Amino acid sequence: MSDKPKVLLVDDDEGFLKATSLFLEHGGYEVVTAADGPSGVAAAMEHRPDVIVLDVMMRRPDEGFAVARALRAEPGVSDVLIVVLTAAGERYQMVFEPDEQWLPVNKVLEKPLAGDDLVREIDALLGRSASDEVRQ
Repeated sequence: MSDKPKVLLVDDDEGFLKATSLFLEHGGYEVVTAADGPSGVAAAMEHRPDVIVLDVMMRRPDEGFAVARALRAEPGVSDVLIVVLTAAGERYQMVFEPDEQWLPVNKVLEKPLAGDDLVREIDALLGRSASDEVRQ
């Protein structure tokens, strides 16, 4: 059993999952991935991650919003930190902000985002610094 913080990546882009997993693992995280909303909810329930990084546009343009609301309704994972990472704001010229009803997440970040920047954002949410984990 790992004592590293666990991150669940939920995104339908296989290349994104692979590349981002490498950055997060290098940053001292254990990574679990899911390729769509339903498998993301199931993975969250099974693995109980510390942070979920969630895409918005997957099989449906708003799938990530529905997943965030579903996770907040599940007692076992309702308090897990959720980061939405999306290109929807740029694509549709909209600004997404966390709110309790429509987008119950802790942070919204825009794609593209460098892997190192995502690691720093997750570190900040968890109150970690680079010195908390020996980075290989």
